[in-house]
Amino acid sequence: MSDSRKRLSRDERERREKKDGITRRDFLDGTAVTAAGLAMAAASPGLTGAQAMAKAAQSHGKPPDGLPPDYYPPSFTVPNTGEPDAVIKGTIKLDGPPPRRPSQIHSTDGGPGIHKKAKDTGERYDCVIVGAGASGISAAKWYQDRFGANKKILILDALPDFGGNSHRNEFHIPNAANGGADVLTLRNGGTVNLDSIGTWNQDGPSGIPGSYGQPAIDFLDWAGVDYTDSTKWGNGGASGIPSSFGLYQRLLFPAAEFGSDHVIPARNAGPFAGMEPSTVAGWTAFLDRTPYSQGARDGILDVQTTDADFLANAPGAPLTEQQKRDYLTSITYKQYLQDHVGINDEAFYGEYWRGSGGLLGAGGQAVSAADCWILERPGFPDATGLGDFEDIQLAGIGRTPFQDSRSDTGPTRAWPDGNTSLLRLALSKLIPNAFPNVDVGDGPARPDQLSILKTQCKYDQLDNPHNNVRIRLNSTVFKVEPRKSGNSPIDYVQNDVKGVLKNRGNDAQRVGAKHVIMACWNRVTAHVVEDLPRSNVQGLCYARKVPLIYGRVGLNNWQAFADSKVASVSPRGTSLFWDSFSVSAGAGFGPTTTPGKYYGPTPNQPPTCPAQLTFTVVPNHPDAIPQLFAYSTGQQMLLEMSWGDLEDSVLDLIERTVNKEGGDFDPERDIHDWKMNRWNYGYAHELTSTFDPSAYGPVENQPQYAGRQPFKNVAIACSDSEAFAYTHSAINEGYRAVQDLPS
Repeated sequence: MSDSRKRLSRDERERREKKDGITRRDFLDGTAVTAAGLAMAAASPGLTGAQAMAKAAQSHGKPPDGLPPDYYPPSFTVPNTGEPDAVIKGTIKLDGPPPRRPSQIHSTDGGPGIHKKAKDTGERYDCVIVGAGASGISAAKWYQDRFGANKKILILDALPDFGGNSHRNEFHIPNAANGGADVLTLRNGGTVNLDSIGTWNQDGPSGIPGSYGQPAIDFLDWAGVDYTDSTKWGNGGASGIPSSFGLYQRLLFPAAEFGSDHVIPARNAGPFAGMEPSTVAGWTAFLDRTPYSQGARDGILDVQTTDADFLANAPGAPLTEQQKRDYLTSITYKQYLQDHVGINDEAFYGEYWRGSGGLLGAGGQAVSAADCWILERPGFPDATGLGDFEDIQLAGIGRTPFQDSRSDTGPTRAWPDGNTSLLRLALSKLIPNAFPNVDVGDGPARPDQLSILKTQCKYDQLDNPHNNVRIRLNSTVFKVEPRKSGNSPIDYVQNDVKGVLKNRGNDAQRVGAKHVIMACWNRVTAHVVEDLPRSNVQGLCYARKVPLIYGRVGLNNWQAFADSKVASVSPRGTSLFWDSFSVSAGAGFGPTTTPGKYYGPTPNQPPTCPAQLTFTVVPNHPDAIPQLFAYSTGQQMLLEMSWGDLEDSVLDLIERTVNKEGGDFDPERDIHDWKMNRWNYGYAHELTSTFDPSAYGPVENQPQYAGRQPFKNVAIACSDSEAFAYTHSAINEGYRAVQDLPS
């Protein structure tokens, strides 16, 4: 046979194999037989091929059925948004419930575990990655870079969608103001933006070199993200709700703490705009409108306007500038405001308790005073003598304050659906058949950083056996056996998705891989990977996750908000669950010169057009310390609230504010759907020097460093492993984990 005929024969064979969906097969008695079938045939020589396959199926599992073509998590509603109940229950089985006492926060005890005999699917991969968030997805890219683009990778994730804490919320709402035309609105269901990109490859605290952060920059470049050109990150010609409607912020002082509900305009807002500046007179005028006691008013006025050395009574005073800074790293924000500024509980819990949760994950009772100073929380006037914090080098400060204090932070960039657009863009390169070409008016083309918003993911293609990289969702890994050689078994169960996928969790499945990367929550890794050294387990179990909810409601209209002129509401005190809620309409994205090309502008008027309601909370008990225990109290709060409880608490806030101020909000009429992005296991912790002494020293002596050390053929990623709750941190950890793998 000539060489040309050999090539033709090989090409034809490969074509047929692709058509059949079998790229590597053997035949026994004319029947295509898997490796498991061949093994069974060898053990039972009298079997036909079909009999061997049937017998193998009895003792071995098979790859799970793929997702149906209409499976589309961005449009899921309660109860399948964020972390569904099945995921939380599985996590508690592995890690146990939240601790009830501060002494338990570092416990290495897990839950009862998941004990099921796994059936081997016969699948073998070069690498299995546990976790389909930024760390896991980037690790797939880094793995192919190191070991070869043809390597076979399976990513397993317990959630209904990829992205980890980055989720896309998609609403399709008929516009009554335009004949019922569909209005697509997008929001982030998790991580918000690419924060302070200029700092990513700068030297960090605790001796972290700038080179450690270079992979995240490289990842953006590989994904085709231009973060330097601000025009690409515009609002696409959108303008929000017109100011002519006169919406403004309200404060709610609840009856549980103030005798009766008081709803008032925020300082310098609405009818008081321009009348209450940041002066003694302005603050006095505002405080006179509040139901605070005189003692609370006096304390708040001091915090906001008094220029005095509040550390004149600190231990060992008078202190030098450096001594004052060091002292602030050892006390909480609450201690500073109460022991040194002199405010009472009413003032602290009314005005200053909630403000730190968004960046530091807990209330002011559990976060460092130094961190709050650098993040410009109130109460640190010039006369306190702390100096300038720009480019500060202060042992003990947190990663976020350090990042925010750099003189060259660079740009911060955001898509309307958050950082999930970055991960979708990355997957369009890793799994191109799951992200088809998109046409934004210039003809079909591959997705880019703008058109990715209009790209529809084909979820049924994520786990296509022809892919080099595959993602298998709704799969909770419960056991990984590290190996020095050969393939590690990885066992998992499949989760139901209520109303979408059911009866999937009866049998456990097993796959094998040469390498394993644990890109999931650190505490889960500690209980899933068998025989880890004690130092790993202790490091992995040191911390707890920050719980939070990004709640979104698709509104059929925003008429009640127009009538009440309510733009947002911020509760005061501690008795109400939510930190805030706000209404928005008129969104868009992309260059302002090409409105409508990529996303929006969505309609912003009249008030009968669709809108969105956003409500957020970082829950924790107001007296809980240390900060890791505060996280745990928030997790417990979420466990004790049903989906109905959460929805009712939002409607209660609307009733007590919007409807009290002249609106007529009717949830049956005005709500299109709910997307409650509930993250019981949300963002990574950050070390807080007030409670974590290792924050004062080098990263090599910190618990997350011990926890992330590789073991045999298992490497450990996730932003938990850097103790830094940012997407770029997760990407860097994915890179480092791949480099930790043996050859």
